[in-house]
Amino acid sequence: MHFYRSRASSTRLGVIAGLGTFSLLFAACGGSGSTAAAGTSSTTQASLTPYVFHADLSETGAGSFLGSREAKALTEFAAYVNSKGGIKGHKIQLEIQDNQSSPSTSVSIATQWISQNVPFIFNGSIAAAAKAVDSLVGKNGPVIYDLTPVNPAPPNSYLFSSGISYKLDLEAILNMLRSKGLTKIAFLNSTDVSGASGWPVLQSLLALPANSDIQLVSHQSFDPSAVSIATQMSVIKSANPQALVVWTTGTPFGTVVHAQSQLGMGGIPTFTHGGNAVTGELQNLASALPKELYFPTGPLYLPPSSLPSNLGPVVSTFQSIVAKAGGHPNDGWGLGYAAALLFESALNNLGVNATATQIQQYIESQSNFPNIYGVFHMSNNDHSGVTLQGVYMTTWNGTGFVQASGPEGKPQS
Repeated sequence: MHFYRSRASSTRLGVIAGLGTFSLLFAACGGSGSTAAAGTSSTTQASLTPYVFHADLSETGAGSFLGSREAKALTEFAAYVNSKGGIKGHKIQLEIQDNQSSPSTSVSIATQWISQNVPFIFNGSIAAAAKAVDSLVGKNGPVIYDLTPVNPAPPNSYLFSSGISYKLDLEAILNMLRSKGLTKIAFLNSTDVSGASGWPVLQSLLALPANSDIQLVSHQSFDPSAVSIATQMSVIKSANPQALVVWTTGTPFGTVVHAQSQLGMGGIPTFTHGGNAVTGELQNLASALPKELYFPTGPLYLPPSSLPSNLGPVVSTFQSIVAKAGGHPNDGWGLGYAAALLFESALNNLGVNATATQIQQYIESQSNFPNIYGVFHMSNNDHSGVTLQGVYMTTWNGTGFVQASGPEGKPQS
């Protein structure tokens, strides 16, 4: 296997070539897949034009904690597929451009690709940059797969979103809070898109009769660039909540847990979304983390042996690829990988000349597709596919993630 890169204008172009005959890829993933035509010679396969995956990612800037890992995930995914013979004999070639976490830069990159009739774009990594590109989709595509769950993908569109939605995150959290008898909660969010988007979702869920036993005793927000949020945390402390729900990610999450520690609030069970379930970042924050810290996560965090038989092999392959690359399973790796599984399956079934419309319709048709975020139930009305059944609460024990609930955030059976 060989690999080379060239760089120009913040562009990384990786071409990964592998050896061996093509075999059915990810049979456990629910796609029917395809093999090279019987009798196709290795010489003929080698002469096939590579298929380019286009990815507009935040490898630097505020979203680099996601984008850098998403880039690695796509690189390792491509290497794996190519080692099995590629897509119908076509090797995957990656064109990954760094949008520097800037919406305008992201739009510039995507506009160029759209003018070239690229049918599919991996779009990330933070909500603002991804949303800016979403507005470029036309009546004939391209398919834009947001590598973030923050921006809801409209039904009957060319937009799709990867990962667990905030609604499912918070539903699982509320289920676990209820099972632990923690009914007085405080909610703290940053005022950027990723943080502020969680607040209206929580409000809508708390208005449901099923959550009438949950009392919100304090809601505070803060500027994500703030170096101290002692004032907001003091207000929360005075409200005496039984649990704290934190909605922010990246550096601001560190600001929160440091303030929590400094004010002696480390004993309050703390819940936050899976974007913060990242091994390296949590290790760096070890001295400030609360004693109980919980995350809603997908099956990708769990031991494959603990999962249903249709999910275990998919997660096992993912975890092996990540470990081989020196990483840890988390959303940074998973968001791009999950989207790539669907895209690869579409191309294996439709062929490498598939149009954006054909790809869109194929993905919408996958109503029972095992993926690393659970069994996807895609449709023209659901462009995420993730269900509450695929959400598990996990806790950080100082060295890794441990399952803390069954599916849906409910007690383990």
